[in-house]
Amino acid sequence: MEKRIPPTLESERLILRPLTPDHAPALYPMFADKRTMRFMPSLPHGAVDDTEDYIKRELANVEAVHWAICLKADGSPIGMLNYLGGTAIPGMGYVINRDHWGKGITAEAGKVALKYGYEEMDLDRVELWIDQFNTQSQRVAEKMGFKLKGQIAQKYPHEDNHHIMYTYGLWREQFYGKEPDFGGTRAFQVQPVLMTEDVQTAVNYYRDKLGFNVDFVFGDPVQHAGVSYRNWTGQGAMLQLTTKREGQELQVSSYLYIFTDAKLDELYEVYQRNDVEIMREPETFPWGMREFSIRDLNGHVLVFGTQA
Repeated sequence: MEKRIPPTLESERLILRPLTPDHAPALYPMFADKRTMRFMPSLPHGAVDDTEDYIKRELANVEAVHWAICLKADGSPIGMLNYLGGTAIPGMGYVINRDHWGKGITAEAGKVALKYGYEEMDLDRVELWIDQFNTQSQRVAEKMGFKLKGQIAQKYPHEDNHHIMYTYGLWREQFYGKEPDFGGTRAFQVQPVLMTEDVQTAVNYYRDKLGFNVDFVFGDPVQHAGVSYRNWTGQGAMLQLTTKREGQELQVSSYLYIFTDAKLDELYEVYQRNDVEIMREPETFPWGMREFSIRDLNGHVLVFGTQA
């Protein structure tokens, strides 16, 4: 695949130039600033060489598109904006020198890049991932027309705990003030259904042994139920439990994978104390995950994993 080299774009106050390693000296102060890098997935740069290496790594992604955000008044680079490339949903990222925060510059640059993405790259939507505490960046997203769509957990290599990232999205039609055509049925979430000998007993097990919430129970006696491991509606691990039919053999699932935060080993210790059947103790794997697995009272296997 041949790398796309974007054109130079202009707005009222800005020029977006294709990013090159030559921009490193001008952008280094931005990448070295702790406040600017607070919500970035890497540590502040310690030298211009770090910034140059970073830019070279970014440009090595042939699917990504990068610009240096420059002031039209004097041509000085003050930030960077890019389409990530290689993501399931087209993603955009941006960072700007702290001296220019609060002036509407990032939103101005973003709108120009969005127009290029929708019209020249034929994108149907664009997504942003923004730290839940980065309220300034959230306001920038809203100025560009983005709407909050959901959230994900992301762990930075240099930090122990996960960051909750808000997912903001903007359909092409919305960028032009129209209602989007979703093109058919939308899927909101998937909930595995586990077969059990006795639903009420299984509900008690998931609540008392595994720490799940009970979302609903149906029937008297109980025939179907929902349990979840979450803090808020619409997020976390959600399962349904159903009784096997008379004469039907209980079918055991292959296994369910549940992503957790960095407190995986604490959860493992809780399950040990609760006499949960442990199949595999916590182990860190080469693909960057730390995992352990258990077997529930009906033989279903649950694997709990976190980014190592």
